[in-house]
Amino acid sequence: MKAIYYADATTSLFKGSNVVADDHTLKANETFENPSGKVEPAKMVNGSWVDATPEEHDAYLKSQQKSLITVTPSADDKGLNELGKQVAKLTKDNLALIQLVNSLGQQIASVQKNDEEKGGN
Repeated sequence: MKAIYYADATTSLFKGSNVVADDHTLKANETFENPSGKVEPAKMVNGSWVDATPEEHDAYLKSQQKSLITVTPSADDKGLNELGKQVAKLTKDNLALIQLVNSLGQQIASVQKNDEEKGGN
């Protein structure tokens, strides 16, 4: 098995890679040469990858930045976010209630101890 790297048939720009049998016959837009390390977008010329020009590279970077536009969360994502907030609030409220119950328990124990010391029930 060998790795091949291929270019878009129209633009000659790097498109992807694949694993093929050892006896694979390369097509016009395929090569065994790995384009890693080439300045993006690498372009295939006569079966070899060449670096992009500085102008091509700048245009490529700008197009990549435009594709990083903030994605609006879906209704499901918003709903899960709201549920998460509710769980956090309930957890906080539950801890406050536990502290309150513990405090009341200590007060009751203190009152009972005082009653016993005074000869009460």
